[in-house]
Amino acid sequence: MLPPKEMHEAWKIHHERVYNIAHDYPWLIPALTILHTIPVAIAISGFYKTHRKYLELKIEREKTKREALEKVDKVENVVKSVHSHHPMHHGC
Repeated sequence: MLPPKEMHEAWKIHHERVYNIAHDYPWLIPALTILHTIPVAIAISGFYKTHRKYLELKIEREKTKREALEKVDKVENVVKSVHSHHPMHHGC
């Protein structure tokens, strides 16, 4: 990475070149604007799609946890009812 002073100079040269190109070829400005807008739009769209999928996955995980807990509760209830009706337990 360049030191701050050299980086500042590099940016200054870059901005001068861009200004000169825009000054000499003004018709490039809309084209360059569109070319820079497309990747930004794609990135924003991708971010929101990824975030939405993340939330859907989080919801599905919660559903799975709840279903698993319900099954555990049902099994525990069945085991308790079997043990309470088992003749060996009445004699204890």
